[in-house]
Amino acid sequence: MVSEEDNTHEAGEPIGNYRPQEPLNFESVWRLFQETDKMFKETDEKFKETSERFKETDKKFKETDKKFKETDKKMQETDRLIDRLSKITSGLGINIGEVTEDYFYHALENMTELAGLEIQRVESIKRHVKGLQGQFDAVLFCENNTIIIVEIKHKLHPDDVGRFHLKTIPLFRQLYPEYAGEKILGAVAGMTIDESAGAKALELGLLILTQSEQKIRVLNPAGFQPKEF
Repeated sequence: MVSEEDNTHEAGEPIGNYRPQEPLNFESVWRLFQETDKMFKETDEKFKETSERFKETDKKFKETDKKFKETDKKMQETDRLIDRLSKITSGLGINIGEVTEDYFYHALENMTELAGLEIQRVESIKRHVKGLQGQFDAVLFCENNTIIIVEIKHKLHPDDVGRFHLKTIPLFRQLYPEYAGEKILGAVAGMTIDESAGAKALELGLLILTQSEQKIRVLNPAGFQPKEF
């Protein structure tokens, strides 16, 4: 057996991996100062980098917030413009119809003849009798006991032509029995005329009128004979 006295060396200290510390001198202290200073500098650099990143991030947040505010403002302006345009367009649809009717009515008043017939007067008339009601854009009272009923549209479509032929002309006969002995001719007028609408009007024997500068131009071919209703 080994006695406790054998576990100590001559200095009376336990045996192990103990290594005595390096004695402090100027070089070792200076080296420690340099290493510490280096660590402080590296830490300071990291703080500066982090601070710059925070500044950049804050700047980007502010720019993003500004863009969001600008986008929101533009969206609000767009909404106001759309709302205003919708209101204008809604009102404009009515005004265009009224302007078109006025244009053709006054142009017809300045005409002396149509379809070879002398125009004696032009009227816009409406009547309500026993549940029947009708309004006629322009009625031309011509020579030879002839009346020309004109349907006016800003843009003439085939449905307009068919409705005028099947409903408007017969309705005139019902509402104005005093003109029972008159010859009735039909005419459709439009600022623009759909090609199929023009073809349908010709097929039904109607006169076709459109604008030409400040005058009315008849689109029927030479020799066309309007149908009597």
